Amino acid sequence: MSEQFHANRDASGMSGALLLGSARCGSTLISAMLRSHPEVLSLSECFAMIGPRAFRPARCDGASFWRALSEPLPGMSRIGNPDNAPDEFLYHLTPDPRHDPWRCPPLLAITLPHLETNPDAAFADLRPQLANRPDGPLADHYLTLFRALAARQDPAPNVWAERSGGSLAAAGTLRRMFPKARLIVLLRAGADTALSLRDYPPGRLAIWLWKHGFGLLDPISPKRHLGRGAVWPLLARVGGGLPLGAILRHRPTLRDCGRFWSALMQRGEAALTDHPITTLRHEDLLADPLAGAHALGMAVAGTAPERWLLQARQLPQRRPSRVDRLSTAEAEVLINACAPGEAAAARLHQRGCAQRDC
Repeated sequence: MSEQFHANRDASGMSGALLLGSARCGSTLISAMLRSHPEVLSLSECFAMIGPRAFRPARCDGASFWRALSEPLPGMSRIGNPDNAPDEFLYHLTPDPRHDPWRCPPLLAITLPHLETNPDAAFADLRPQLANRPDGPLADHYLTLFRALAARQDPAPNVWAERSGGSLAAAGTLRRMFPKARLIVLLRAGADTALSLRDYPPGRLAIWLWKHGFGLLDPISPKRHLGRGAVWPLLARVGGGLPLGAILRHRPTLRDCGRFWSALMQRGEAALTDHPITTLRHEDLLADPLAGAHALGMAVAGTAPERWLLQARQLPQRRPSRVDRLSTAEAEVLINACAPGEAAAARLHQRGCAQRDC
């Protein structure tokens, strides 16, 4: 790891990277590639699974933090589970799991199975290390979690990299919580991302709340986004009276999908103004997996070992564009709705390229 990365170590004793994306932008692939990097602790969907309690309160004791990691909420379990997101959720693949995979502790849903061959044992080992901590900033509790997870790896990584779907909505909150972490923005063509959101049940709910929540239930609000706004824990605990089944089954319109994605990109750009960023594009990774993996390793850890590159380059797989399945009129509606977001993404990429000398 370069001296630059050593200089940015935080209270965990590690340096950190926040991988920020819009959801459905190819970010799960990024976590899979980083999983085998010898210097990286690949944290997949840690913040996303803690969900309504991810960024509040600003201070708490260890017992409260552990409850957020270990207590499933009814609303979250109905939205995030192996039925709605089979490619992302991993705990149901665990042999003889100790918990119901459809109602498991948030930390067990994805984050621990992504890292551990025996996630239940890891979960049990973490409890005394975290639940007994004194009152302190929420960020310090997270850094203690990251350090504990890193210590379980052999060799222990010296960089943590958190990647949660849709985390670009929380970019402002995250950069304030983890001021030493590098900010890496993951980009993908808007139309394909919007179509993927349309077919993804949690994405459908996010679009519905953004459109019908009157600003109070806006999951991408800069100040009241999911995980920060006071209403989210209550909504997740009681269900809020929302017709979740109908919402999750209903496909949003193409215009709404494109407009939602554009709003998220614009708000993410605003939150990252005047902050150094690096950008990585999904299309570049697919076009040249070796070069893309090298750029990823350098952005996150300042190193891209050859053995890791040979593994990581095998993971990206090209798929046909969903846009090609649309009629000409449908594609026009979607592309027009995505235009403001594409402009924001282009500006972000220009800044990110300047940061890493594209």
